[in-house]
Amino acid sequence: MDILHFFALDQLYRERRRLRQKVYVIAELGGTRREGKILKERDGRWLIEFFPLETDGIVARTSRHYLSIREFEVHPVDQQQFEDYIRTLNDIYAGSD
Repeated sequence: MDILHFFALDQLYRERRRLRQKVYVIAELGGTRREGKILKERDGRWLIEFFPLETDGIVARTSRHYLSIREFEVHPVDQQQFEDYIRTLNDIYAGSD
């Protein structure tokens, strides 16, 4: 199933890039859930820039990390469109038997 998720995310990313928009994600870094945006994909891993975050007076600066699709989830603001792409890919591949 990961391959369908990868292709769905790739399709969403390419469409958003064409429109000059970003795809937002959530991942756990250092025990803290952080929000970020996808900057690019390389060799099956996604470069994500995480936004600054302040917790208990400590500021976690902006950082960039390459993560696989298993290490993050699509942010709820983009989740519906991401699921639509997954459904479309499932329909395409289910019909090709």
